[in-house]
Amino acid sequence: MELFVGLDLGTTGVKGLLVNTEGKILAIHGEKLSLSTPKPAWAEQNPHDWWNAVVKVLKGLSSEASRIGGTIRAIATSGQMHSLVIIDRENRVLRDAILWCDQRTYAECEEATNLLGGEEQVLKMVGNPILTGFTLPKLLWLRKNEPEVYEKIHKMMLPKDFINFMLTDNVTTEHSDASGTTMYDVSRMRWNDDVLSALKIKKEILPEILPSNGIVGKVKREIAEELNLKDAVVVAGGADNACAALGVGVIKPGDVMVSLGTSGTVVAPTQTGSFDPKGRVHFFAHTVPNVRYHMGVMLTATYSLEWFKERFLNENYDEINEQVTQVPIGSNGIVFLPYLNGERTPHRDPHARGVFFGLSSFHSKWDVVRAIFEGVAFGIRDSFEILKELGLNPKHVRIAGGGSKSRVWNQMIADALNVEIEKPFVDEGASYGAAMLACSGYFNLDVRKISREWFKLKELTRPDRKNGEKYEEFYERFRKLYSTLKDMFREGQN
Repeated sequence: MELFVGLDLGTTGVKGLLVNTEGKILAIHGEKLSLSTPKPAWAEQNPHDWWNAVVKVLKGLSSEASRIGGTIRAIATSGQMHSLVIIDRENRVLRDAILWCDQRTYAECEEATNLLGGEEQVLKMVGNPILTGFTLPKLLWLRKNEPEVYEKIHKMMLPKDFINFMLTDNVTTEHSDASGTTMYDVSRMRWNDDVLSALKIKKEILPEILPSNGIVGKVKREIAEELNLKDAVVVAGGADNACAALGVGVIKPGDVMVSLGTSGTVVAPTQTGSFDPKGRVHFFAHTVPNVRYHMGVMLTATYSLEWFKERFLNENYDEINEQVTQVPIGSNGIVFLPYLNGERTPHRDPHARGVFFGLSSFHSKWDVVRAIFEGVAFGIRDSFEILKELGLNPKHVRIAGGGSKSRVWNQMIADALNVEIEKPFVDEGASYGAAMLACSGYFNLDVRKISREWFKLKELTRPDRKNGEKYEEFYERFRKLYSTLKDMFREGQN
């Protein structure tokens, strides 16, 4: 029996899936990770902690493969985007990785943007604005603040590339992860020499770019013997959101993935599209050959409900969902802005904050909870409105993530967006897409074929036209509320 492993290296843990050639999941193993915050707004992790967790996951999956008489043929890893790993000429990690959620590089973002001719020019060069989470400003911060470390850099990698390096000794990346560095031209799908030259970054420190299903190499002998992975190959893998989209069959224009997790993402592939000229949604390369995607991000999706439940509710999620259905559309006049920690799409406003508007002594806690559900649905719709403005026409919308377990939320999003919502049978996030890449790379098959064959539909939620008409009024109120409060948010941070 030929088996494949898909790994997902997240911020809080590593998850691994063992699957067969039909995409059936035979085993799941996970290990937790911890986060270091040495200073306010900083976020770091030791790459060797990732590796130790991966070894434990692979041991568990390899043991299960042996028990059922199968052989692991290939491994592919998905990973958190943007985070920076650096090694020296002796292949030693030079410092802890600076993560995607680290906010220390605000000054470097401004300086790099100005050196490159302003944001409009940056968008033309790389397809995305230079944001604090991205990889490029982390390198610039190191050069300014830790020059002795910077001078020793032999190669830089993204997190999942470090795992591939530890498995094979080969330093590579692939297009979907490279596109989140702001050193990569998403339109031309290559490192941007003009950016590197203007900012005096040596191209030699950047890894070779492979296709997402390209072979990085064989698992090196000592690791293969330890983990019983004889003759297994390592496939390049992909960025987490791109792999998650692949895993639910979102691979072509017209497909859209809504991931309703702690944060919320909307991923929409585009064949010939270009970047958003206003920089509101990201523009990245997909794990599918020559396909790019737009991605909208809201920072606190299900976290908005988790935050409120932790502080004010004793009921379980089944009871919460039932009570929400008893409140009419519009939450009896309450509007919630889900900007507890700022917002990415569409506002790019770190100063924005959560708001409950319209409260009175008439309201119950369930009116407030329904407003949270609706505020998140409206935040997702914000991204959809931008996609339409960019010429994309969502046809197949597939929902994933913990929030998608709520049929109430799924129906609300279907109504507010006026689209059918498809829920996949397998909802294991990026690790399932990574498993598809492992299978694709090993057999040299088109990953789109595998994605289509492995995808199975679990549920379909159809929009209610009358509900949708009611949501129109409340969505406009939601949009106006942010516009009204925008300047006050900024004043409140001073």
